[in-house]
Amino acid sequence: MHSCAELRGVVERFVAAAAQPALLDPGEEPLRLIPDQWTVSEWNGRLLLQAWDAQRNLVRKVVSLKEQKRDRLSLVTERFPKLEGELQIADLAAPLGQELERKTSRLAFRDRFRLMLSREFPEWRIEEITTETNLEQSLSPTFVRAFLRVGATGMAVMGAPPGIDCRGIVAFGLIWLDYLRRRENSLTVQWLRFFVPASREREVVFRAGLLDPAKVGCNLHIFDDKDRTGSVDFEDAGNLDSTLPPCRRPVLPNSEPPDLPNLPGLDLVHQSDGSISLQVRGLEFARWSQGKLFCGIGRRKRCNMETIAAMAAEVARVRCGENEDGLHPLYTQCPEGWLESQVRANPQAVDASLLPRPIYGQVPVFGALDRGIIDLLGVDHTGRLVVIELKATADLQLPFQALDYWLRVRKHLWADDFQRLGYFSGVPLRKESPRILLVAPALEFHSTSEAILGYLSPQIEIARVGLAATWRKEVRVMFRLKGSDHP
Repeated sequence: MHSCAELRGVVERFVAAAAQPALLDPGEEPLRLIPDQWTVSEWNGRLLLQAWDAQRNLVRKVVSLKEQKRDRLSLVTERFPKLEGELQIADLAAPLGQELERKTSRLAFRDRFRLMLSREFPEWRIEEITTETNLEQSLSPTFVRAFLRVGATGMAVMGAPPGIDCRGIVAFGLIWLDYLRRRENSLTVQWLRFFVPASREREVVFRAGLLDPAKVGCNLHIFDDKDRTGSVDFEDAGNLDSTLPPCRRPVLPNSEPPDLPNLPGLDLVHQSDGSISLQVRGLEFARWSQGKLFCGIGRRKRCNMETIAAMAAEVARVRCGENEDGLHPLYTQCPEGWLESQVRANPQAVDASLLPRPIYGQVPVFGALDRGIIDLLGVDHTGRLVVIELKATADLQLPFQALDYWLRVRKHLWADDFQRLGYFSGVPLRKESPRILLVAPALEFHSTSEAILGYLSPQIEIARVGLAATWRKEVRVMFRLKGSDHP
Protein backbone atom coordinates (compact mmCIF):
# COMPACT_ATOMS: atom_id res chain seq x y z
CA MET A 1 0.00 0.00 0.00
CA HIS A 2 1.40 3.38 -1.05
CA SER A 3 0.81 6.61 0.81
CA CYS A 4 -0.53 9.66 -1.01
CA ALA A 5 2.94 11.20 -1.05
CA GLU A 6 4.45 8.01 -2.53
CA LEU A 7 1.73 7.77 -5.19
CA ARG A 8 2.22 11.40 -6.07
CA GLY A 9 5.95 10.84 -6.51
CA VAL A 10 5.36 7.81 -8.76
CA VAL A 11 2.98 9.78 -10.99
CA GLU A 12 5.19 12.88 -11.20
CA ARG A 13 8.35 10.88 -11.99
CA PHE A 14 6.60 8.85 -14.69
CA VAL A 15 5.14 11.92 -16.39
CA ALA A 16 8.50 13.75 -16.22
CA ALA A 17 10.29 10.81 -17.88
CA ALA A 18 7.68 10.14 -20.61
CA ALA A 19 8.09 11.70 -24.05
CA GLN A 20 4.33 11.96 -24.69
CA PRO A 21 2.41 11.27 -21.44
CA ALA A 22 -1.36 10.94 -21.66
CA LEU A 23 -4.31 9.83 -19.55
CA LEU A 24 -6.18 6.81 -20.91
CA ASP A 25 -9.58 6.57 -19.24
CA PRO A 26 -12.12 3.98 -20.42
CA GLY A 27 -14.84 5.62 -22.48
CA GLU A 28 -12.81 8.81 -23.01
CA GLU A 29 -10.47 9.97 -25.74
CA PRO A 30 -6.78 10.01 -24.66
CA LEU A 31 -5.94 13.27 -22.89
CA ARG A 32 -2.37 14.53 -23.31
CA LEU A 33 -0.63 15.70 -20.13
CA ILE A 34 0.77 19.08 -21.11
CA PRO A 35 2.80 21.20 -18.68
CA ASP A 36 0.58 23.70 -16.83
CA GLN A 37 -2.50 21.75 -17.93
CA TRP A 38 -2.47 19.02 -15.29
CA THR A 39 -2.01 18.81 -11.52
CA VAL A 40 -1.71 16.15 -8.83
CA SER A 41 -2.56 17.02 -5.23
CA GLU A 42 -3.78 15.54 -1.94
CA TRP A 43 -7.37 16.10 -0.80
CA ASN A 44 -9.14 14.44 2.18
CA GLY A 45 -6.60 11.64 2.30
CA ARG A 46 -6.91 10.91 -1.43
CA LEU A 47 -4.66 11.74 -4.34
CA LEU A 48 -6.49 14.03 -6.76
CA LEU A 49 -5.38 13.93 -10.40
CA GLN A 50 -6.73 16.64 -12.72
CA ALA A 51 -6.01 17.32 -16.40
CA TRP A 52 -7.65 19.56 -18.97
CA ASP A 53 -7.53 20.92 -22.49
CA ALA A 54 -9.72 23.28 -24.53
CA GLN A 55 -12.63 20.79 -24.59
CA ARG A 56 -12.39 18.67 -21.44
CA ASN A 57 -11.62 18.74 -17.75
CA LEU A 58 -10.95 15.30 -16.23
CA VAL A 59 -10.72 14.80 -12.45
CA ARG A 60 -10.03 11.42 -10.81
CA LYS A 61 -9.42 10.30 -7.20
CA VAL A 62 -6.50 7.85 -7.18
CA VAL A 63 -6.79 5.06 -4.61
CA SER A 64 -3.74 2.92 -5.33
CA LEU A 65 -1.12 1.83 -7.82
CA LYS A 66 -2.14 -1.35 -9.65
CA GLU A 67 0.85 -1.81 -11.97
CA GLN A 68 3.96 0.10 -12.94
CA LYS A 69 5.93 -0.50 -16.12
CA ARG A 70 8.39 1.51 -18.15
CA ASP A 71 5.78 2.71 -20.66
CA ARG A 72 2.64 2.92 -18.50
CA LEU A 73 1.11 3.23 -15.05
CA SER A 74 -2.14 1.52 -14.10
CA LEU A 75 -3.95 3.34 -11.30
CA VAL A 76 -7.03 2.32 -9.31
CA THR A 77 -9.49 5.20 -9.06
CA GLU A 78 -12.64 5.88 -7.06
CA ARG A 79 -15.48 7.00 -9.33
CA PHE A 80 -18.23 6.80 -6.72
CA PRO A 81 -18.17 5.64 -3.11
CA LYS A 82 -17.23 1.94 -3.08
CA LEU A 83 -17.08 1.85 -6.89
CA GLU A 84 -13.57 1.55 -8.32
CA GLY A 85 -12.27 1.96 -11.84
CA GLU A 86 -8.94 1.89 -13.64
CA LEU A 87 -6.99 4.76 -15.16
CA GLN A 88 -3.78 4.46 -17.15
CA ILE A 89 -1.04 6.97 -17.75
CA ALA A 90 0.92 5.90 -20.82
CA ASP A 91 3.81 7.18 -22.87
CA LEU A 92 2.29 7.47 -26.34
CA ALA A 93 5.77 7.61 -27.89
CA ALA A 94 6.35 3.98 -26.85
CA PRO A 95 5.04 1.19 -29.16
CA LEU A 96 2.67 -0.20 -26.52
CA GLY A 97 1.54 3.31 -25.65
CA GLN A 98 0.58 3.88 -29.29
CA GLU A 99 -1.48 0.69 -29.30
CA LEU A 100 -3.16 1.66 -26.02
CA GLU A 101 -4.00 5.06 -27.50
CA ARG A 102 -5.60 3.47 -30.56
CA LYS A 103 -7.57 1.01 -28.44
CA THR A 104 -8.75 3.68 -26.02
CA SER A 105 -9.79 5.94 -28.89
CA ARG A 106 -11.70 3.11 -30.56
CA LEU A 107 -13.57 2.24 -27.37
CA ALA A 108 -14.39 5.89 -26.71
CA PHE A 109 -15.73 6.31 -30.23
CA ARG A 110 -17.72 3.08 -29.94
CA ASP A 111 -19.62 4.53 -26.97
CA ARG A 112 -20.18 7.81 -28.83
CA PHE A 113 -21.35 5.90 -31.87
CA ARG A 114 -23.85 3.88 -29.84
CA LEU A 115 -25.52 7.11 -28.67
CA MET A 116 -25.40 8.50 -32.20
CA LEU A 117 -27.22 5.46 -33.57
CA SER A 118 -29.78 5.53 -30.76
CA ARG A 119 -30.68 9.11 -31.65
CA GLU A 120 -30.61 8.58 -35.42
CA PHE A 121 -32.61 5.33 -35.45
CA PRO A 122 -34.78 5.33 -32.29
CA GLU A 123 -37.11 2.61 -33.60
CA TRP A 124 -34.24 0.19 -34.26
CA ARG A 125 -32.64 -2.03 -31.61
CA ILE A 126 -28.83 -2.17 -31.51
CA GLU A 127 -28.10 -5.89 -31.47
CA GLU A 128 -24.33 -5.60 -31.75
CA ILE A 129 -21.69 -2.89 -31.78
CA THR A 130 -17.98 -3.68 -31.71
CA THR A 131 -14.44 -2.78 -32.76
CA GLU A 132 -12.98 -6.23 -32.17
CA THR A 133 -10.81 -7.80 -34.85
CA ASN A 134 -12.30 -10.73 -36.74
CA LEU A 135 -9.52 -12.17 -38.90
CA GLU A 136 -11.62 -15.08 -40.12
CA GLN A 137 -14.15 -12.68 -41.67
CA SER A 138 -11.54 -10.01 -42.62
CA LEU A 139 -13.17 -7.43 -40.34
CA SER A 140 -10.87 -4.63 -39.22
CA PRO A 141 -10.84 -2.92 -35.80
CA THR A 142 -10.20 0.41 -37.54
CA PHE A 143 -13.92 1.04 -37.94
CA VAL A 144 -16.80 0.51 -35.52
CA ARG A 145 -19.37 -1.90 -36.91
CA ALA A 146 -22.94 -2.29 -35.72
CA PHE A 147 -25.94 -4.48 -36.43
CA LEU A 148 -29.40 -2.96 -35.95
CA ARG A 149 -32.76 -4.70 -36.16
CA VAL A 150 -36.44 -3.88 -36.29
CA GLY A 151 -38.83 -6.81 -36.73
CA ALA A 152 -37.56 -9.06 -39.51
CA THR A 153 -35.39 -6.34 -41.05
CA GLY A 154 -31.71 -5.79 -40.29
CA MET A 155 -29.24 -3.00 -40.98
CA ALA A 156 -25.43 -3.07 -41.24
CA VAL A 157 -23.68 0.10 -40.06
CA MET A 158 -20.04 1.22 -40.16
CA GLY A 159 -18.59 4.24 -38.34
CA ALA A 160 -15.20 5.88 -38.95
CA PRO A 161 -13.53 7.49 -35.91
CA PRO A 162 -12.15 11.01 -36.39
CA GLY A 163 -8.61 11.36 -37.67
CA ILE A 164 -8.32 8.24 -39.85
CA ASP A 165 -8.34 7.57 -43.58
CA CYS A 166 -11.98 6.81 -44.38
CA ARG A 167 -11.63 5.39 -47.90
CA GLY A 168 -11.41 1.77 -46.73
CA ILE A 169 -14.75 1.91 -44.93
CA VAL A 170 -16.76 1.00 -48.04
CA ALA A 171 -14.97 -2.32 -48.62
CA PHE A 172 -15.15 -3.25 -44.93
CA GLY A 173 -18.80 -2.22 -44.85
CA LEU A 174 -19.62 -4.59 -47.72
CA ILE A 175 -17.76 -7.42 -46.00
CA TRP A 176 -19.73 -6.74 -42.80
CA LEU A 177 -23.01 -6.65 -44.73
CA ASP A 178 -22.20 -9.90 -46.54
CA TYR A 179 -21.27 -11.58 -43.25
CA LEU A 180 -24.50 -10.47 -41.57
CA ARG A 181 -26.59 -11.71 -44.49
CA ARG A 182 -25.03 -15.14 -44.12
CA ARG A 183 -25.25 -15.15 -40.33
CA GLU A 184 -28.75 -13.69 -39.98
CA ASN A 185 -30.36 -15.74 -42.73
CA SER A 186 -33.83 -15.43 -41.19
CA LEU A 187 -33.75 -11.64 -41.59
CA THR A 188 -33.69 -9.29 -44.56
CA VAL A 189 -30.51 -7.22 -44.21
CA GLN A 190 -30.92 -4.75 -47.05
CA TRP A 191 -29.42 -1.55 -45.64
CA LEU A 192 -25.78 -0.51 -45.32
CA ARG A 193 -25.10 2.86 -43.72
CA PHE A 194 -21.78 4.66 -43.26
CA PHE A 195 -20.98 7.37 -40.70
CA VAL A 196 -17.84 9.46 -41.28
CA PRO A 197 -16.54 12.72 -39.79
CA ALA A 198 -17.64 15.91 -41.53
CA SER A 199 -15.21 17.03 -44.26
CA ARG A 200 -14.08 13.42 -44.83
CA GLU A 201 -17.12 12.30 -46.80
CA ARG A 202 -15.59 12.90 -50.25
CA GLU A 203 -13.18 10.04 -49.58
CA VAL A 204 -16.19 7.73 -49.28
CA VAL A 205 -18.97 9.09 -51.46
CA PHE A 206 -17.35 8.27 -54.81
CA ARG A 207 -16.78 4.65 -53.82
CA ALA A 208 -20.21 4.21 -52.23
CA GLY A 209 -21.82 5.73 -55.31
CA LEU A 210 -20.57 2.80 -57.41
CA LEU A 211 -22.66 0.20 -55.57
CA ASP A 212 -25.66 -1.48 -57.17
CA PRO A 213 -28.84 -0.11 -55.48
CA ALA A 214 -30.65 -3.29 -56.43
CA LYS A 215 -28.31 -5.29 -54.20
CA VAL A 216 -27.73 -2.91 -51.30
CA GLY A 217 -29.51 0.15 -50.00
CA CYS A 218 -26.59 2.43 -49.16
CA ASN A 219 -26.63 5.76 -47.31
CA LEU A 220 -23.84 8.01 -46.13
CA HIS A 221 -24.03 10.18 -42.99
CA ILE A 222 -21.61 12.71 -41.56
CA PHE A 223 -21.17 13.80 -37.94
CA ASP A 224 -19.44 16.76 -36.33
CA ASP A 225 -17.44 17.12 -33.10
CA LYS A 226 -20.73 17.39 -31.16
CA ASP A 227 -22.04 14.19 -32.79
CA ARG A 228 -24.70 16.00 -34.76
CA THR A 229 -25.47 14.01 -37.90
CA GLY A 230 -26.68 14.69 -41.42
CA SER A 231 -27.09 12.69 -44.62
CA VAL A 232 -25.05 13.15 -47.81
CA ASP A 233 -26.49 13.16 -51.32
CA PHE A 234 -24.27 11.14 -53.65
CA GLU A 235 -25.10 13.57 -56.46
CA ASP A 236 -23.52 16.47 -54.53
CA ALA A 237 -20.08 14.93 -54.14
CA GLY A 238 -18.24 17.58 -56.15
CA ASN A 239 -15.35 17.04 -58.54
CA LEU A 240 -12.81 14.26 -58.46
CA ASP A 241 -9.31 15.17 -57.32
CA SER A 242 -7.10 14.43 -60.32
CA THR A 243 -4.86 16.08 -62.87
CA LEU A 244 -3.68 14.90 -66.27
CA PRO A 245 -0.23 16.28 -67.15
CA PRO A 246 0.61 16.79 -70.82
CA CYS A 247 2.28 13.83 -72.48
CA ARG A 248 5.25 15.82 -73.65
CA ARG A 249 8.73 15.20 -74.96
CA PRO A 250 11.90 17.23 -74.27
CA VAL A 251 11.83 20.70 -75.84
CA LEU A 252 14.97 22.26 -74.38
CA PRO A 253 17.98 22.70 -76.67
CA ASN A 254 20.53 19.84 -76.44
CA SER A 255 18.19 17.93 -74.14
CA GLU A 256 17.35 15.04 -76.46
CA PRO A 257 18.08 11.68 -74.82
CA PRO A 258 21.47 10.15 -75.61
CA ASP A 259 21.94 6.72 -77.14
CA LEU A 260 21.17 4.71 -74.04
CA PRO A 261 22.71 1.23 -73.90
CA ASN A 262 20.81 -1.73 -75.31
CA LEU A 263 21.44 -4.19 -72.48
CA PRO A 264 19.68 -7.47 -71.66
CA GLY A 265 16.74 -6.87 -69.32
CA LEU A 266 16.99 -3.06 -69.51
CA ASP A 267 13.68 -1.24 -70.05
CA LEU A 268 13.50 2.42 -71.04
CA VAL A 269 10.18 3.74 -69.75
CA HIS A 270 9.27 7.19 -71.09
CA GLN A 271 7.58 9.42 -68.54
CA SER A 272 4.96 12.09 -69.28
CA ASP A 273 7.38 14.85 -68.16
CA GLY A 274 9.88 13.87 -70.87
CA SER A 275 12.29 12.01 -68.59
CA ILE A 276 13.26 8.36 -69.12
CA SER A 277 13.23 5.79 -66.33
CA LEU A 278 15.89 3.08 -66.67
CA GLN A 279 14.55 -0.11 -65.14
CA VAL A 280 15.40 -3.77 -64.87
CA ARG A 281 12.23 -5.83 -64.46
CA GLY A 282 10.37 -2.96 -62.87
CA LEU A 283 13.11 -1.73 -60.52
CA GLU A 284 14.26 1.77 -61.42
CA PHE A 285 17.99 2.21 -60.86
CA ALA A 286 18.65 5.28 -63.01
CA ARG A 287 16.89 8.15 -64.74
CA TRP A 288 17.69 10.50 -67.59
CA SER A 289 16.20 13.99 -67.20
CA GLN A 290 16.94 17.22 -69.10
CA GLY A 291 20.29 16.10 -70.42
CA LYS A 292 21.55 14.55 -67.17
CA LEU A 293 21.90 10.96 -65.96
CA PHE A 294 21.27 10.01 -62.33
CA CYS A 295 21.66 6.55 -60.83
CA GLY A 296 21.07 4.81 -57.52
CA ILE A 297 18.29 2.86 -55.81
CA GLY A 298 16.76 5.22 -53.29
CA ARG A 299 19.45 7.89 -53.13
CA ARG A 300 20.64 9.11 -56.53
CA LYS A 301 23.69 10.93 -57.86
CA ARG A 302 25.06 12.01 -61.24
CA CYS A 303 26.66 9.21 -63.22
CA ASN A 304 27.98 8.21 -66.64
CA MET A 305 27.22 5.46 -69.16
CA GLU A 306 29.85 3.09 -67.75
CA THR A 307 28.20 3.20 -64.33
CA ILE A 308 24.77 2.69 -65.90
CA ALA A 309 25.97 -0.41 -67.77
CA ALA A 310 27.59 -1.90 -64.66
CA MET A 311 24.52 -1.31 -62.50
CA ALA A 312 22.16 -2.70 -65.14
CA ALA A 313 24.23 -5.88 -65.42
CA GLU A 314 24.27 -6.44 -61.65
CA VAL A 315 20.56 -5.78 -61.17
CA ALA A 316 19.73 -8.06 -64.11
CA ARG A 317 21.93 -10.82 -62.68
CA VAL A 318 20.00 -10.83 -59.38
CA ARG A 319 16.57 -9.81 -60.63
CA CYS A 320 15.69 -12.76 -62.85
CA GLY A 321 13.13 -15.53 -62.59
CA GLU A 322 15.80 -18.23 -62.39
CA ASN A 323 17.59 -16.71 -59.39
CA GLU A 324 17.47 -19.12 -56.45
CA ASP A 325 18.30 -16.37 -53.93
CA GLY A 326 14.74 -15.16 -53.47
CA LEU A 327 15.71 -13.12 -50.38
CA HIS A 328 18.23 -10.83 -52.08
CA PRO A 329 17.16 -7.16 -51.63
CA LEU A 330 17.36 -6.50 -55.36
CA TYR A 331 15.10 -9.51 -55.96
CA THR A 332 12.44 -8.70 -53.35
CA GLN A 333 12.13 -4.95 -53.98
CA CYS A 334 9.19 -3.58 -55.95
CA PRO A 335 7.31 -6.80 -56.86
CA GLU A 336 4.50 -4.76 -58.44
CA GLY A 337 7.07 -3.06 -60.66
CA TRP A 338 8.35 -6.46 -61.77
CA LEU A 339 4.81 -7.58 -62.56
CA GLU A 340 4.24 -4.33 -64.45
CA SER A 341 7.31 -4.91 -66.61
CA GLN A 342 6.05 -8.38 -67.50
CA VAL A 343 2.63 -7.04 -68.50
CA ARG A 344 4.12 -4.07 -70.38
CA ALA A 345 6.29 -6.47 -72.39
CA ASN A 346 3.31 -8.58 -73.41
CA PRO A 347 -0.07 -6.99 -72.54
CA GLN A 348 -1.86 -9.33 -74.96
CA ALA A 349 -0.96 -12.23 -72.67
CA VAL A 350 -3.46 -10.89 -70.11
CA ASP A 351 -6.00 -9.66 -72.67
CA ALA A 352 -5.76 -10.53 -76.36
CA SER A 353 -7.74 -7.41 -77.36
CA LEU A 354 -5.13 -4.96 -75.98
CA LEU A 355 -2.90 -2.99 -78.32
CA PRO A 356 0.78 -3.59 -77.43
CA ARG A 357 1.43 0.16 -77.65
CA PRO A 358 0.82 2.75 -76.31
CA ILE A 359 0.47 1.85 -72.66
CA TYR A 360 0.88 4.39 -69.86
CA GLY A 361 1.62 4.15 -66.15
CA GLN A 362 0.13 6.29 -63.35
CA VAL A 363 -1.90 8.74 -65.44
CA PRO A 364 -3.97 10.59 -64.48
CA VAL A 365 -2.32 11.62 -61.22
CA PHE A 366 -4.35 12.12 -58.06
CA GLY A 367 -3.11 13.25 -54.67
CA ALA A 368 -2.79 11.85 -51.14
CA LEU A 369 -2.42 8.26 -52.31
CA ASP A 370 0.24 5.79 -51.21
CA ARG A 371 -1.12 2.48 -52.37
CA GLY A 372 1.81 0.27 -53.40
CA ILE A 373 -0.21 -0.64 -56.48
CA ILE A 374 0.66 -0.09 -60.14
CA ASP A 375 -1.88 1.34 -62.54
CA LEU A 376 -1.51 0.87 -66.29
CA LEU A 377 -3.72 2.45 -68.90
CA GLY A 378 -4.02 0.84 -72.30
CA VAL A 379 -6.45 0.70 -75.20
CA ASP A 380 -8.00 -2.22 -77.06
CA HIS A 381 -8.47 -2.78 -80.78
CA THR A 382 -11.89 -1.07 -80.69
CA GLY A 383 -10.51 2.15 -79.16
CA ARG A 384 -11.89 1.48 -75.69
CA LEU A 385 -9.64 2.38 -72.75
CA VAL A 386 -8.61 -0.39 -70.37
CA VAL A 387 -7.49 0.22 -66.77
CA ILE A 388 -5.05 -2.49 -65.65
CA GLU A 389 -4.54 -2.75 -61.89
CA LEU A 390 -1.61 -4.90 -60.79
CA LYS A 391 -0.88 -6.39 -57.37
CA ALA A 392 1.65 -9.05 -56.48
CA THR A 393 0.23 -9.84 -53.01
CA ALA A 394 -3.29 -10.10 -51.58
CA ASP A 395 -5.00 -6.78 -50.92
CA LEU A 396 -8.58 -6.49 -49.68
CA GLN A 397 -8.92 -2.97 -51.10
CA LEU A 398 -7.81 -3.88 -54.64
CA PRO A 399 -11.25 -3.55 -56.33
CA PHE A 400 -11.89 -0.08 -54.95
CA GLN A 401 -8.34 1.09 -55.59
CA ALA A 402 -8.89 0.13 -59.22
CA LEU A 403 -12.21 2.00 -59.19
CA ASP A 404 -10.55 5.14 -57.79
CA TYR A 405 -8.32 5.17 -60.85
CA TRP A 406 -11.14 4.17 -63.21
CA LEU A 407 -13.28 7.12 -62.08
CA ARG A 408 -10.52 9.55 -62.91
CA VAL A 409 -9.73 7.94 -66.26
CA ARG A 410 -13.42 8.13 -67.17
CA LYS A 411 -13.57 11.79 -66.13
CA HIS A 412 -10.63 12.74 -68.39
CA LEU A 413 -11.93 10.55 -71.23
CA TRP A 414 -15.32 12.28 -71.25
CA ALA A 415 -13.59 15.68 -71.18
CA ASP A 416 -11.42 14.74 -74.23
CA ASP A 417 -8.31 15.39 -72.13
CA PHE A 418 -6.27 12.38 -73.27
CA GLN A 419 -6.05 13.18 -76.96
CA ARG A 420 -5.96 16.94 -76.32
CA LEU A 421 -2.84 16.45 -74.17
CA GLY A 422 -1.05 14.05 -76.49
CA TYR A 423 -1.99 10.58 -75.22
CA PHE A 424 -2.87 7.69 -77.56
CA SER A 425 -1.70 9.59 -80.60
CA GLY A 426 -3.35 8.30 -83.76
CA VAL A 427 -5.80 6.06 -81.86
CA PRO A 428 -9.43 7.24 -81.94
CA LEU A 429 -10.83 6.72 -78.44
CA ARG A 430 -14.41 5.64 -77.76
CA LYS A 431 -16.35 7.62 -75.18
CA GLU A 432 -17.56 4.38 -73.57
CA SER A 433 -16.56 3.84 -69.92
CA PRO A 434 -13.21 2.03 -69.63
CA ARG A 435 -12.93 -1.66 -68.80
CA ILE A 436 -11.02 -2.78 -65.71
CA LEU A 437 -8.59 -5.69 -65.46
CA LEU A 438 -7.44 -6.76 -61.98
CA VAL A 439 -4.20 -8.68 -62.55
CA ALA A 440 -2.51 -10.65 -59.76
CA PRO A 441 -1.05 -14.10 -59.10
CA ALA A 442 -3.98 -16.52 -59.01
CA LEU A 443 -3.50 -17.38 -55.33
CA GLU A 444 -3.07 -13.74 -54.28
CA PHE A 445 -6.60 -12.47 -54.89
CA HIS A 446 -8.08 -11.69 -51.50
CA SER A 447 -10.82 -14.03 -50.32
CA THR A 448 -13.28 -11.11 -50.11
CA SER A 449 -12.83 -10.00 -53.74
CA GLU A 450 -15.82 -11.93 -55.08
CA ALA A 451 -18.16 -10.61 -52.39
CA ILE A 452 -17.08 -6.99 -52.97
CA LEU A 453 -17.29 -7.23 -56.75
CA GLY A 454 -20.77 -8.73 -56.46
CA TYR A 455 -22.14 -5.47 -54.99
CA LEU A 456 -20.82 -3.17 -57.73
CA SER A 457 -23.00 -1.54 -60.37
CA PRO A 458 -23.48 -3.83 -63.38
CA GLN A 459 -22.49 -0.92 -65.60
CA ILE A 460 -18.87 -1.34 -64.48
CA GLU A 461 -17.13 -3.93 -66.65
CA ILE A 462 -14.47 -5.55 -64.49
CA ALA A 463 -12.55 -8.82 -64.76
CA ARG A 464 -10.00 -10.69 -62.67
CA VAL A 465 -6.96 -12.21 -64.37
CA GLY A 466 -5.12 -14.77 -62.26
CA LEU A 467 -1.52 -15.54 -63.22
CA ALA A 468 0.61 -18.61 -62.57
CA ALA A 469 2.96 -18.44 -59.56
CA THR A 470 5.89 -18.42 -62.01
CA TRP A 471 4.93 -14.98 -63.37
CA ARG A 472 8.48 -13.70 -62.84
CA LYS A 473 9.61 -16.07 -65.60
CA GLU A 474 6.61 -15.75 -67.90
CA VAL A 475 3.07 -14.37 -67.86
CA ARG A 476 0.72 -17.35 -68.01
CA VAL A 477 -2.99 -16.89 -67.30
CA MET A 478 -4.57 -19.47 -64.98
CA PHE A 479 -8.07 -17.97 -65.01
CA ARG A 480 -9.98 -15.01 -66.40
CA LEU A 481 -13.21 -14.27 -64.55
CA LYS A 482 -15.90 -11.69 -65.13
CA GLY A 483 -16.97 -9.66 -62.10
CA SER A 484 -17.79 -11.85 -59.10
CA ASP A 485 -17.80 -15.14 -61.03
CA HIS A 486 -16.30 -18.14 -59.23
CA PRO A 487 -13.22 -19.95 -60.63
